[in-house]
Amino acid sequence: MKKIKFGIYLPVPTTPVDKLIKVARINEEAGFESIWAPDHLLFIPPGIVPEAWTLLTAIAMNTKRAVLGTCVTDPHRYHPAVLAQKVATVDQVSGGRVILGIGAGESMNLDPFGIEWNKPVSRLVEVVKILRKLWSGNVFDYDGEFWKMKDASLQIQPIQSRLPIYFAANSPRMLRLTGEIADGWLPLPLSPKLYKKRLAIIRDSAKESGRSIDKIEAGAYLYTAISDDAEEARGVIDSMKPVIIPSPVILKEAGYEVPDEILSVNFTQLSSAGDSSEQERYAEYINLIPTDAAMEFSIAGTTDDCIEKIDAFMDAGAEHISLINIGPDPRRVMKVYEEEIIPHFKG
Repeated sequence: MKKIKFGIYLPVPTTPVDKLIKVARINEEAGFESIWAPDHLLFIPPGIVPEAWTLLTAIAMNTKRAVLGTCVTDPHRYHPAVLAQKVATVDQVSGGRVILGIGAGESMNLDPFGIEWNKPVSRLVEVVKILRKLWSGNVFDYDGEFWKMKDASLQIQPIQSRLPIYFAANSPRMLRLTGEIADGWLPLPLSPKLYKKRLAIIRDSAKESGRSIDKIEAGAYLYTAISDDAEEARGVIDSMKPVIIPSPVILKEAGYEVPDEILSVNFTQLSSAGDSSEQERYAEYINLIPTDAAMEFSIAGTTDDCIEKIDAFMDAGAEHISLINIGPDPRRVMKVYEEEIIPHFKG
């Protein structure tokens, strides 16, 4: 029988920090096996954006079992040694419960602050190499494209002998790298069909690299809305269309019509400091996203609808589903997972 893990994505930026800690604890008690924090400096639209590793430290002190991860960190805002120390410290505080989710970066977190992010994928690969060396406890020299180190070592190591690093991989290059060097995959929301297609690239890359696909956990990051009235849940999903399907390229790949002139816009690359024409082009794209498409990329509807959709993602290869609970009544949605959906898949 196929197995599935359930995680919860913290409701940043809409929730005060003290309540985020409570949300994490309650969701762990409800049976969620992982808790994910966004590692952002800014959100669009704006809200309350805490520093991710500080927040996860507080959550580690208020939880017992759930795995704690970032969704996701980038390789530009931290020196690798600083990032390695942060992650190892939270792993120690939590008793060995940390996953480092990392991706190539987003404009909103970098451009307004003048943080350079040239060659983001190459920089990411180098960061991962350095992290692994620092977490080994050995003293080493490093002469890379981006960082140079001499007699470097870290005087705190993670509890985990191999702390998991999951890639936020969406492009073909990042998907192949996930198969080559990552421990897990955290894609943007996808339909089951597109999920299966991208996972096949990871599996092929892992095989070519001499790795077992069993060493790479297939995660999924999805919005969920549950109501006895399926149309009510559909309405919530409709209101979140631009973040559920942030890229017109992905929408077109899923079989929907998108004008060529707006194919280049992408929510993840928008910046609050960006030009207004790009914002306007993205607003045009939002109006073109069909609600049916957003539903296809989500776990939404009645309880039975959601169970059916989770089955579809499991059939596509998903092993760890991390959910963004968008209501319409978030407390009730959590209870439905606690009392009906999680037991259905764990029974």
